[in-house]
Amino acid sequence: MAPDGNSDESSTHAAAKQLIADGALIELRELYRQVGKLTATVERSRPLPQRMSRGLTRARRHGWRLGRYPREFWRGFRATGTGRLAGADLAKLQQLSDQGAHDRAIAFAAALLPLKARDIEFLEAARHAFARAGALSLQRLAAEALVRADDSPSRHAQLRNVAGRIRETEPDWLPAVPAGLAPVAPVEGRILHLLKAAMPYRQSGYTMRSQYLVDSQRAAGLDPIVVTALGFPADGAELPATETLSGSPHHHLGATTKQLLKGPPDVFLDAYTAAAAARVAEVAPSVVHAHSGHRGYEPALVGLALARAFELPFVYEVRGFFESLWSRESAWNERGELYERRIATETRCMREADAVVTLSESMRAEIVSRGIDAAKVHVVPNGVDVAAFQPGPRPDDLAEELGLNDRFVFGYVSNLDHRREGHETLIRAAARLRADGVPAVALIVGDGDRRGELEELAAKEGAGDAVLFTGRVPHDRVLDYYRLLDVFVVPRISERAARLVTPLKPFEAMAAGIPVVVSALDPLLEIAGDGERGRSFPPGDADALARVLADLRDDADARRELAKRARDWVVAERQWSSNAARYATVYAAVTGRSRG
Repeated sequence: MAPDGNSDESSTHAAAKQLIADGALIELRELYRQVGKLTATVERSRPLPQRMSRGLTRARRHGWRLGRYPREFWRGFRATGTGRLAGADLAKLQQLSDQGAHDRAIAFAAALLPLKARDIEFLEAARHAFARAGALSLQRLAAEALVRADDSPSRHAQLRNVAGRIRETEPDWLPAVPAGLAPVAPVEGRILHLLKAAMPYRQSGYTMRSQYLVDSQRAAGLDPIVVTALGFPADGAELPATETLSGSPHHHLGATTKQLLKGPPDVFLDAYTAAAAARVAEVAPSVVHAHSGHRGYEPALVGLALARAFELPFVYEVRGFFESLWSRESAWNERGELYERRIATETRCMREADAVVTLSESMRAEIVSRGIDAAKVHVVPNGVDVAAFQPGPRPDDLAEELGLNDRFVFGYVSNLDHRREGHETLIRAAARLRADGVPAVALIVGDGDRRGELEELAAKEGAGDAVLFTGRVPHDRVLDYYRLLDVFVVPRISERAARLVTPLKPFEAMAAGIPVVVSALDPLLEIAGDGERGRSFPPGDADALARVLADLRDDADARRELAKRARDWVVAERQWSSNAARYATVYAAVTGRSRG
């Protein structure tokens, strides 16, 4: 994204590109009209017997409806072949989209869109192709054309949804705060945390970080208050409106309808903000602190709206860069209009926050590179409770239950929702080791949307019992599963978020005395200390991972030395108790800043 100083040049460049694109579309449409005319001319020049035969064939299809027989014969006789041309258009568009040739697909569909005003099948295929390419503006045009051609509630809903996605990423848009709320008298040290999810209802690296930071802030004398997102938890379970967890109040905004959750995002964010505003008025915080949501910026937009309405400082904690996670196609998810809109909205939230908190130096560098004032970007790294995660013996009963006795066990503890975690590399490395006669098992601890897909891959690779999926495990037994591992592996692939974001789980493994192997990505190498505290391998390279694991299996002394250096480092540098002071410094700065 261009810095603010180059906005005029960037706008000129964008306008020039648009003129070129518009000219290309005009040429494509004219070419299509010429092809259509040529097709009709060729069809009409066919010999009379062929045209008679075509008329009879069409008429016979309707032979049971005698009244239509002459008319259908005449239509077949006069047919121009443009129906076959339309069918070819549709097939070509679907082929391009399915092949991931999205540049070509959206150019082809955009060129023909004005000529297909009544072709519902083509318009629907175009809408789908634009959606897969993240071309929101074109998707809206297709949805508008579908409404004109098929004025139904479902078509209006499609149009409203894409309009909402565009609206939430407009440069000046914020969700609405209900009028008439009384000003608050902020309570010093009271921090309102807007979280997408929380323990114990959701167990993940995100919720563990949230719990650790809230607990450490309370222990340090702050007064943290949690508000979870509207609609949490997603399974519809009824939660109390307010409950105290680990000594801190947690306010749940309640379940909502599937229609609201799946509908226009701007409508959902308006509802989320209205529900959260009532809690702000009730608890009177001195700081609104929003943490990245499912798409990144949603809690930040809510937090910005609340902070402005109640004249409070706003802190945005950037826990990931989610703008590149909109597509399942890794070759395309850092391109297109949707990506550009999302990254612009993320950057806007960072720019308008009084302070930005993030997890690592690599993430801070990315944020500063977007033009954010370096002085207001603070690193509060992931950490660990070293009293809760300590080295200990392998739990023999659990090892026997899982069939892991006399096995070299390596694995990962994470959710199974995101491709960036790279579980495929673990699975393939396990298959390689087993094929080489190494009695190794990849233990995959956790659950998520991709579990079925990963189990299918394990079967396809012929891994057999060399891969074991545990599913979700009770939080109070997570340490036992860490202690089953001879090596903890972080197999993240080279995807944008993975290249920037530091995960939590390696710190827990280090604290538990488990040697760590990571993909050679900057934030992971930062944890591994460039080989001092852990080994690495090229991202996605299962053969290289298998070689690293085989070497460590044969060198118990190296495993012990890596584990000791890593444990010493997290005790000295990555305890949550140290992070509380970092947060206190950030809050002191923003509450002392003039709010003019």
